[in-house]
Amino acid sequence: MIGYIFVVLCGLAGSALAKGKVESVPKGKFSVPVLDVKSRQLVLEANQTLTIHCRGRWELSWAFPRGVARDLERMRLEDSRCGRQSQHYCSQLTLSSAQAQHTGSFRCRYSHRTLRQRAVYVYVTDRQRPFVEEQNNSPDVVYMKESQPLVFPCRVTNPDATVSLVKFPDQELTPDQRNIVWNSRQGFLIHSPTYFYIGLFSCKTSVNGTTHSLSYLTHRQVNKILKVYLNSTSPVQALQGESLAINCTITAEWNSRVSISWDYPGQANGSAIVSRWIMASKFHMVFYSILSIPKLHRSDRGLYICRVTSGPVSRETNVSVTVYDRPFIRLKPRQGAVVEAHAGQKSFRLSPKLRAFPAPEVIWLKDGKVAVECSRYHVDGNSLVIRDVAEEDAGKYTILVGIQEHRLYQNLTLSLVVNVSPGIGEKAVSVQDPGSVLRGSRQALHCTSHGVPPPHIAWLWCVCPPSSSMWSPVKERAPGTSTHNHILSVTHRQEVLQGKNKTVGVLMVAEAFVSGVYRCIASSSVGKDELDMPFYITDVPGGFSVSQEDEPREGGDLHLTCVANKHLYTNLSWQRVTDPAEATPPTPSLGGELSSGEFSDTLSLLLGNLTAGDSGTYRCSAHHLLTGQNTHLDTQGNTQINILIDVLTPVISTQQNCFDEFNGLAICPFTFYGNNAIPSAPGMYINTHVHTQ
Repeated sequence: MIGYIFVVLCGLAGSALAKGKVESVPKGKFSVPVLDVKSRQLVLEANQTLTIHCRGRWELSWAFPRGVARDLERMRLEDSRCGRQSQHYCSQLTLSSAQAQHTGSFRCRYSHRTLRQRAVYVYVTDRQRPFVEEQNNSPDVVYMKESQPLVFPCRVTNPDATVSLVKFPDQELTPDQRNIVWNSRQGFLIHSPTYFYIGLFSCKTSVNGTTHSLSYLTHRQVNKILKVYLNSTSPVQALQGESLAINCTITAEWNSRVSISWDYPGQANGSAIVSRWIMASKFHMVFYSILSIPKLHRSDRGLYICRVTSGPVSRETNVSVTVYDRPFIRLKPRQGAVVEAHAGQKSFRLSPKLRAFPAPEVIWLKDGKVAVECSRYHVDGNSLVIRDVAEEDAGKYTILVGIQEHRLYQNLTLSLVVNVSPGIGEKAVSVQDPGSVLRGSRQALHCTSHGVPPPHIAWLWCVCPPSSSMWSPVKERAPGTSTHNHILSVTHRQEVLQGKNKTVGVLMVAEAFVSGVYRCIASSSVGKDELDMPFYITDVPGGFSVSQEDEPREGGDLHLTCVANKHLYTNLSWQRVTDPAEATPPTPSLGGELSSGEFSDTLSLLLGNLTAGDSGTYRCSAHHLLTGQNTHLDTQGNTQINILIDVLTPVISTQQNCFDEFNGLAICPFTFYGNNAIPSAPGMYINTHVHTQ
């Protein structure tokens, strides 16, 4: 490589530079210094003298090849003012007994504008030294840099020298003036180097049958830093007097070289010791830098930064270090000693404020017993996590914190209140038929609710038919009207039922005369629940009944009556069924006469001129308006049609069990005459009384 040494030639005190102000340089003559050498290069023989004269408008300075800088005793500079009125600056460079290592570019330039210069390249030929540089027994290292040409700097002292580039062991590379270019002033230039150019190369030339060479070892310089990390990703805490070690690890690609530096609070007094080493893995290089402080002081707390550079690439990482005077525990509630959760909540975290050093041991108690970890209880750091919160999770939770080696202990108790949304217990009872209220009767409606906090119970009333806009509050001791029943009392009390505190509301109706719906509302700050209680007045006990008049006889009439509460039932119908176990009889409706009263509907059925074929079970069916199901009632037992016959006329012959006086029980035929059965064989009689139809 070509190196230069710069010499500034001082001019008179009246120069532009001495005045502290540099004027702009006008274009034209002497805008750059002028050399007395017209050619861009000179060729000298070794030991000849080189003389170059430079002239310019301002102070002048020279830049020399590196070989001249090492041999300044051969060079002489003479500065002067020149021109007709000494308005110019002149400088003459004289190099006596020039040598091969003096080969290079000589540049004359303005001191205050170094880019304004004039240069001449001088070759000092020497048959014994064709290359400008000399080597010992080891090759020089040249670096391959990304997106930059690779240079083998085998400059020569003769511009006409023939030089070849050889890759070890004997592969000669031919310049193509595109990728491989030979330049006598620079050497070989490889414009787009690949991995092929990694290895040992030589520049060779022959002078008078003697081969001269320079060797170069290429190194592919990589600046890719893959990862930089510390052995601690979270803030470091330590006690005064303890030791500290922070390891900065750098992972980089092969052939990478990195520079690692630390910034830390005690850097000024050199309190830390930094050690480094390198390891090569299969795929990358790993660099380690460990900063250690044998004995920490309070002044060592602060930010520790590891900085890494590789060429133009830089990375850094840091960690905060806190140094405490003594161990400690600081424990207090985060939001008061009483905390609230909601039943059904997916998870709840009991998390007091805890600061301690060194790290303490933490134990949680529930109502004085260890909160054993299970599927719902989990200790996460200093917190206790409760999953699927239930009412039974309410209680007193105590956190025990201790640092045993320093005999430090503290505890804190938190009360957990589990809020439960109100629920009305009567809703859990499956009511197939809410029934009805007998007209004029006294009724007590109960509404039992549980919740945390205890709910408040209120009653609303809506006259039939129900409407969302017709609800009105129920008032105690309200007299009866055409739209309201007489309310005797509205009470509430707290009771312990099934181990839980419950609110029981009782609405006492003095006299039931108006049909409608009472609504119980249980509400608290966390929610509400409500239950509608139908209150249908009926003059039929139970709200649904059937009856028949007189004993049915052949040729007579049968009167059947079906009565149902009009607010609970509709679609009344009569059927005759042969199998009472059937839920839905296949027989068609028998019709009847429907009449509507104030509280009930009546379906009357009249069957005339009865025969034995009319015997059977008669069923009244109705559709229940609340449950949406069909229901029915049957007449008591089978309706039997009695047949009275005065003349003993055979009606039917059959076989029944008879008793043989001689042989015991036997099957014998007999014939019915009216209501009498006479055996057909002598000496036999029927063993049971036979009912006729």
